[in-house]
Amino acid sequence: MMESESATRTTPLERLPAELIWAILSKLDCLKTLHRAVLSCRLLWRSFSKDSSRVATSVILNYLDSYDVRPEALAALQASSMPELTPSSMQEFYTSHLSKRHADRGAFLTFAQVAAVARLHSAVSRLADEFPQTYIPKLPTPTGDLCAFEPLELSPSEKGRVIRALYALEIFFNLFRKTSMSHVEEPEAMNEFLVSFAPWEIEQIVCAQEFLFLHVSPAFKNPTTHNVPGRRFENRPALWSFYAEVQTRFFLGLVALESIARAGTYNQQDDPLYHGRTPPIRRSLLSRALQHLDFEKALGDHEKDSVSSFENAQDYSTKVKPPFFDDPDEGPFTVWKEAHRLNQLRDSVYQRDHELQGRAYVMWSGHRLDSLGALHNPRQILTVPRKAHGERGVSSWRERSRRPVQWEDELVDGWWDPSEESSTTAQEW
Repeated sequence: MMESESATRTTPLERLPAELIWAILSKLDCLKTLHRAVLSCRLLWRSFSKDSSRVATSVILNYLDSYDVRPEALAALQASSMPELTPSSMQEFYTSHLSKRHADRGAFLTFAQVAAVARLHSAVSRLADEFPQTYIPKLPTPTGDLCAFEPLELSPSEKGRVIRALYALEIFFNLFRKTSMSHVEEPEAMNEFLVSFAPWEIEQIVCAQEFLFLHVSPAFKNPTTHNVPGRRFENRPALWSFYAEVQTRFFLGLVALESIARAGTYNQQDDPLYHGRTPPIRRSLLSRALQHLDFEKALGDHEKDSVSSFENAQDYSTKVKPPFFDDPDEGPFTVWKEAHRLNQLRDSVYQRDHELQGRAYVMWSGHRLDSLGALHNPRQILTVPRKAHGERGVSSWRERSRRPVQWEDELVDGWWDPSEESSTTAQEW
């Protein structure tokens, strides 16, 4: 009788085999859900505790797979844990992660690695959500007006494209943050990294970098208005995203940079920025790698092929090399082809004045590009002279990156946008 009463008090969950409960937990795709589940009852906690790291690994990988960015996230994780980069370790990394995009189905992560991946992906996802506010207002409509009349959301495919480009930046920053390469080897390694991607994918990386400049760092973004007791002044940055000083800060990584964007106080902004110290300027940078990009080895005999000779992305993949990501949407390829249709393949990557970056055309879906008229009006995407923001020499950026301001014998604690030739009503000393 006692056994029968005990059986009736047993819940259906408790009657499941432990292996099945473990499998159910492993199918979750959210760490917060996993955390709440295992704290809800002792049975789930015991099942989780038997192999907690493996369950957490499965959940974080499911989370990444929902965005189709498992290969990029795992590559960023490995790059962040590598010691100083050498030519041989770069080649190993290239073979494992860049020569071909593939998901490691047998990946096993520690709790610390799971937490690092979750933190990075959350930052990348938040940045991607901010992306359209930066670029969509710049898009012309078929009538020539601007799309500033209403905020637009990224489609799932567009958001995935932005996320992958941001991950490419993170991998680059992690790889080259510390190297023991010579001044000749490091630029060559950076070039090898970039040519792992198709031309339109490199343009996407450039777009992500310009977005990072515009959105993330408070020292490099829009004019900042400061309130001081009894006074008000504006400090207008006169910087360009390709300055070595700006590029050096990018190597902090996306988690730190995104936290700066969300910071609400000077101290919160300042702590991730080397704790107020100005870092030494790096010798090799992403901007320089782009400016001196050498595509000849990657293109082989196709370097002089006309861009207009490729019918679609599959045609390019067959004749030259596959893109890193097999994008089912032809929009990015088509708009890149239209922008460079008069160029040879070797001259089809990173033309700084192209509106491919200025309006992020290579990020948008074919449907959006078609609705904007961009695919039927190539003039929208051809070279348009764009005066880069603050394209002037900066000789004292580091000296100005943290300087007190005196105003009517009152010392204002804080740091302002590190700008050469800034327009400000405050008198610096």
